[in-house]
Amino acid sequence: MGKWFTVVGLALAAAGCSGISTTSDWDEAYDFSSLSTYAWMDQGLEGGVSEIMLRRMKVAVESDLDGKGFKKADEYTADVMLAYHTGTQDQQQYDTYGYGAGGWQGGYWGGGMTTTTVRTYTEGTLILDVIDRKSNELVWRGSATDTIDEMNSPEQRVQLVQDAVSKLLKDFPPS
Repeated sequence: MGKWFTVVGLALAAAGCSGISTTSDWDEAYDFSSLSTYAWMDQGLEGGVSEIMLRRMKVAVESDLDGKGFKKADEYTADVMLAYHTGTQDQQQYDTYGYGAGGWQGGYWGGGMTTTTVRTYTEGTLILDVIDRKSNELVWRGSATDTIDEMNSPEQRVQLVQDAVSKLLKDFPPS
């Protein structure tokens, strides 16, 4: 259940920020310079996110936004609403190793030897939406994806979440 946020991207687990892949898109006509307040949309747990990981993600997002001068407000007065989506997906990586050279050798085909190994891993994704409260329209969406390592300690999970959110919100708000 808490499998995903062992990420973020929301529980993202590889060494440091380097493995975290992020993307973002936004409404170019929207005036982000007028924003100063945000609130979280009321959402339940989703995508196998534990309450602990959800709290870590929200703390990381709020800390990043607060550092940029945004203030948390109530849902009736905030400029924008924040919503999150999370998910996991098993992926497979095929690695083939070989040695020797194949070819015609003394009247028969001689070849080298190859071995293929399959590694299954889990990839986690955090999507963060910024929605204009008055128009109820999506104005910015960012996602962070990375490999999840379920063996991480709670301290490593906190760092992972902070790194993922920091990279995700690096260029928010867009200029």
